[in-house]
Amino acid sequence: MYAITNINVFNGHVTLENQAIIVNGDTIEAIVPMENASLPANTHNGRGLTATAGFIDLQLNGCGGVMLNVDISKRTLDTMNQTNLQNGTTQYLPTLITSKHETMCQAVDLVSTIDDPESEGIIGLHLEGPFISKEKKGAHDENHIRILDELTAHYLADNAKHISVVTLAPENTSQTVIDILDNAGITVSLGHTNANYHQLSCKHHLKMATHLYNAMTPLGSREPGAVGYIFDKKPHAGIIVDGIHSSYASVRIAHQLLGDKLFMVTDAVAPAGTDMMEYDMAGTTAYVTDGKCHYADGTIAGAAITMIEGVKNLIQHVGLSREEALRMASLYPAKAAGIDHQYGKLAAGYKANITLLNDSNDVCSVYQMGLKRL
Repeated sequence: MYAITNINVFNGHVTLENQAIIVNGDTIEAIVPMENASLPANTHNGRGLTATAGFIDLQLNGCGGVMLNVDISKRTLDTMNQTNLQNGTTQYLPTLITSKHETMCQAVDLVSTIDDPESEGIIGLHLEGPFISKEKKGAHDENHIRILDELTAHYLADNAKHISVVTLAPENTSQTVIDILDNAGITVSLGHTNANYHQLSCKHHLKMATHLYNAMTPLGSREPGAVGYIFDKKPHAGIIVDGIHSSYASVRIAHQLLGDKLFMVTDAVAPAGTDMMEYDMAGTTAYVTDGKCHYADGTIAGAAITMIEGVKNLIQHVGLSREEALRMASLYPAKAAGIDHQYGKLAAGYKANITLLNDSNDVCSVYQMGLKRL
């Protein structure tokens, strides 16, 4: 048992000044004012920093110079976790983009072999494809895009313990198949979709949307498209806040409409957290120019942003309060993933995933599942 002392605590709702967080194992035992605190012998002095719940990234293809699609290995996941910790992220979904069936199975097998994935920040896989629309493939390899059949859906359902989210094009996926995933507890996210509003409205259990605005039909005056469907039906929706995938004004509009259903993701690839200018995007060479990740033809190919950079963008460019920006990086993704009873807030009984920030919102220290990691 230990206590983090002399800190201001943003608990997910309000900021409490001059507090102590008492941690027992991987769980927060109590948050108490310093003046009333009965402290354990082991203390860590927070020196006036602000504690917030560790960030949760539900769409992370790679970072720190590695990509899951390029090297499906424990070494890749370790690098991703270490890079995350340096940027305040304590939980994430390793994200595999469109690939061969064997590659998808390899990723599932990898996560299944990890004894305690939660201790390393892994809360399941995000399979972004291959069950998407060729018309809205973005940077994905068209050669591997395919229909999700019932046999494959049952395979995914049988491995639901290791899979949190599947992004798919609903117009190309039967309701029977969607139900198989949903009944297994896998979140079905609409994305890389060419569906119109009516096609989406005819499907059920679409609980999430992947990188709002990108790789989906836009909102129009006579055809609301996928964007209109999201604004109307309000599933949870991830959004990339790098000023490249979506303008900051578009992020602000989405936040006004969706509120706590809108959460931030990075959609990061290998260059995130590095100074790389060229990288392997699942078999295709890609480049970084002025912060934009792209193929030679200009197609956007992931993002080079980290969660803490996104938080700063939400504050400085979108115009959100510090507290709301932090919620978009922690509480709201926890709600979207259905884990907000243990993650996304700082409160007694919650897992001890804690990021300490200074007044400039720089990451100063990070605790992951009770262990001081930075």
